[in-house]
Amino acid sequence: MAVLTVCLAPRPVDAAGPDATGLWVRQTALVSADTIDRLVREASDAGFTTLLVEMPGVARPEPGARGRRSGAFDGVRTLLTAAHRHKLEVHAWVQSTLVATTGNLPTAGSHLIHQHPEWLMVPRALAGKVARLDVHSQTYLGTLERWARQHPDEMDGLYLSPIIPAAAADAAARLAQLLARYPFDGVHLDSVQFPSSDFDYARNAVALFRDEIAPSLASDERRQLDGRATIDPLTYPDAFPIQWSRFRRSRVTALVARLSSVVRRQRPGARIGVSVVADPDEAVGRRLQDWRTWVEVGFIDNVCLQPGFETADDFERQLRSARQVTGSADLWAGIGASWLSPLETFDRIRTANRVGIEGIMIWSYDSVIDPIRHTPGHLQQIGLALAVPTR
Repeated sequence: MAVLTVCLAPRPVDAAGPDATGLWVRQTALVSADTIDRLVREASDAGFTTLLVEMPGVARPEPGARGRRSGAFDGVRTLLTAAHRHKLEVHAWVQSTLVATTGNLPTAGSHLIHQHPEWLMVPRALAGKVARLDVHSQTYLGTLERWARQHPDEMDGLYLSPIIPAAAADAAARLAQLLARYPFDGVHLDSVQFPSSDFDYARNAVALFRDEIAPSLASDERRQLDGRATIDPLTYPDAFPIQWSRFRRSRVTALVARLSSVVRRQRPGARIGVSVVADPDEAVGRRLQDWRTWVEVGFIDNVCLQPGFETADDFERQLRSARQVTGSADLWAGIGASWLSPLETFDRIRTANRVGIEGIMIWSYDSVIDPIRHTPGHLQQIGLALAVPTR
């Protein structure tokens, strides 16, 4: 362990606490009816209202989309039935660009990374090297995989490029398929961003940027740049850095708009949330994630600050800053109980209540019930902390 009018004044603190309190739930918790029943019962008893349940992602084959054995256990449907019986909302937590995680890369030839390696993002450091490779060769994919393993601070795995129209269309189609199969109450988009501003320097992505900017250039300048670009694939991005950043941000925004449209059309009334980088300036500059615009134009309903390793003071500062720019969207705080001590978790819950936000999401169910990490009853203690009004 990513997904916006004029800034409104901060909303008054709700003395009763946040409207939405939730848990991130991984697919590993959906292995049997018994584990699902326990999950839902524990979440309900602790007072949670929402489950953000991991899907394989809009970028990967949706569970059961093809080849489901007759009578095979369907953990997602079982969870939805149990959760709705306990009056819990279930939001599909989907990865918008992250297609495969480091250390768990799929080997099946039918997987998207093998079928469409030309859709994968490329870091600037590899642009020159991979530009000379056949995109469908094992060497190409292997080069990207090794770089991801060697740079875990830069990326969590392999990402689809929102610049590539076919990749964005595929993501939308897979989300539509997921929503047609399951009656989710909402969709929570994650990884709706670039790993960093040092991506995407893939050959096709840069070519699309060249095609967009070339008509505005004089003939001599265009010929000169095209000549250099045959040797240096960074030619156009480096020649027009401001336009390059704007171009990539616009493609992320276009992806959010497209996925939002799918949800609005197929699940009217379902809420659309997105995990975002807490600092909106860092989000725009480093991650190319313009979430303030997404809020302004109404693409999303919830903004969830990604749980991180920030200090308690930084956590409060980030919440107050985000509170100023979320406008009509609900503000949720992600709290990383997985790596925080119980006291740190409770302190962040109190801070979030004091700031007066609409939701608190806890990362994650599997970690807070892990007896090795926490004492028994930790989930219930978090639920009690969430229920305590600030004043």
